[in-house]
Amino acid sequence: MTPKLLLPVLIATTLAAGAAGAAPQPRAFLGSAAPVQAAADQVIVITDATRHVNVTGGQTVRFVVGDRTFTWCFQNGSAHVIPFDLQTIAPQGLLRHAVTTYVADNPLYSGT
Repeated sequence: MTPKLLLPVLIATTLAAGAAGAAPQPRAFLGSAAPVQAAADQVIVITDATRHVNVTGGQTVRFVVGDRTFTWCFQNGSAHVIPFDLQTIAPQGLLRHAVTTYVADNPLYSGT
């Protein structure tokens, strides 16, 4: 294989492997639970229709599900977090369906 073709093939293979279910990120990498009384940068209401949420690294987010809440601090700055199911960090039994969580890199760490 020529060097010109090798790099695109390696990149495509790496991306495909990541999308095909590479090992999940450790829960601690996703941040940590915050006290209920912690100030939240964002409040997100989860309904049966919610399929995804968008947050930013460094934010503390309060999630409201019916009459229950939980607060999470996404302490990862610019860690390039792979999208994950919110059930990974939610209290057990709180969510009845998958909600994909997308974590944007914190602009404070962008270097621009």
